[in-house]
Amino acid sequence: MPSKNRICVSAHVLGWAGLLWGFLALSTQCLLADNDPPPATEAPKSNQRDGPAAADSAESRPLKDLPVGPFRLDVGGSLRFRFEHQRNFNAQRYADARKDTYDEDGFLLQRARLNLDLRLTEGARVYTEIQDSRAYDSDFREEDFFANNPYWNDADLRQMYVEWLRIGDSPWGIKIGRQTLFYADNRIWGPGDWGNVGRYTWDAAKVILDLPFAETHLLAANRVRYEPDSFDPRDGRLDAYGAYAMVKNLPMKLDLFWVGKHTDPDWVVNAQGDRLDLDTHTLGGYIAGKAKESWDYAGTLAHTSGDRNGDNVDAWGANARLGYTFDASWEPRIGGEFSYGSGDRRPGEGDYETFDGVFGAVDILYYGRMNLFSWMNIQDYQASLSLKPTKRLTLFADWHLFRLDSSRDAWYYVSGQPQRQDPTGRSGSTIGQELDLMLSNKVNDHWQVLAGYSHFFPGPFVRNTGPSPDANWFFFQTEFSF
Repeated sequence: MPSKNRICVSAHVLGWAGLLWGFLALSTQCLLADNDPPPATEAPKSNQRDGPAAADSAESRPLKDLPVGPFRLDVGGSLRFRFEHQRNFNAQRYADARKDTYDEDGFLLQRARLNLDLRLTEGARVYTEIQDSRAYDSDFREEDFFANNPYWNDADLRQMYVEWLRIGDSPWGIKIGRQTLFYADNRIWGPGDWGNVGRYTWDAAKVILDLPFAETHLLAANRVRYEPDSFDPRDGRLDAYGAYAMVKNLPMKLDLFWVGKHTDPDWVVNAQGDRLDLDTHTLGGYIAGKAKESWDYAGTLAHTSGDRNGDNVDAWGANARLGYTFDASWEPRIGGEFSYGSGDRRPGEGDYETFDGVFGAVDILYYGRMNLFSWMNIQDYQASLSLKPTKRLTLFADWHLFRLDSSRDAWYYVSGQPQRQDPTGRSGSTIGQELDLMLSNKVNDHWQVLAGYSHFFPGPFVRNTGPSPDANWFFFQTEFSF
């Protein structure tokens, strides 16, 4: 892994050139007339295939549909650079009290992906994806991360699986191998793609049953552990399994799910360093839709039960979103959202009530863009505004109020580790507020630019439990895909 004394000069040049290129493109695009086609859908669908967006035409993707004997090959990929500047927080903690001065770090992240989609027959394919992730000028070192380094992972196999849908014209299909798992809004199962390496990749086997009234996926998986200096191994100490059903022919989207977790207590430790003997089951559903074209809504409800280190698990997670888009130029949308993850009201007294977030993505969107929170012991009240000055340019503004669900339980960081805790509950429940500003510009079918600024205002709980400076974050990202 590169250190500050061994930075690759060419990578710096490419990185800053990419950032400058993105800035110039963004500035130019904002001055152009609004006569471009709408951007491709950004949010992944439950049955969306990996690789470049399906909306791309063969003309815009010259490496598509290449003959390989009797088969056809699509070649795609992406190159992403992101500069980040963080003050008073980082990937591991907020306001490091172990230092005389608080953290301030500016660094460049680089991520490259190459994917090969070999289509064997109608509905059958072999998909391979290689990913290379690097960080430059970061204050972190490789040994600063116990596992799953979020910044560095030299060229490695991110995905390689075989998929065969509707085998023999039957409703059955399979998907076996190393893969990402994502459904709906990525809140229950999601890869966490904002991170430079990614949050979740799985060695998994999936059976797909596609019937006229529902498509159901039955799956069993082990998480892949990211190791920067060696091949990423399968981690057999955590078993994940479940069923995910997507109901069809309804006026709204309706998904139903069951997720199971089982750990090997001889090997797995929790965030506190204790042995983790876990056997839990999460049941729930997701709904999303539109009403009268202007209103949009979505919601998730999940309940976890089972056993955790001998304690009975009884935890809840929920999310509700409602928005209204005005019939006007710039398509202004206002929205409100509430996310809830239960906390433990009586820690250590036999029942475990902290919701654990299942296997969902937590980055950039769900609980503030600064990634200071997980879907654990949280009440997140959010107000949102978005504008589209052009068909390719979107502006976002989000405000969050974060509170602990249980004042005696911990504030859990994006990593799932407890950040601070007052077991007496006397420090209050209000953690703080966050303001997020972001713009997204899809320059063309292959090039996208993002930029954003966020500010965290600490609340009484933070002030009563340790250092409490305001935190700031700025980023600029440019990504080219083919």
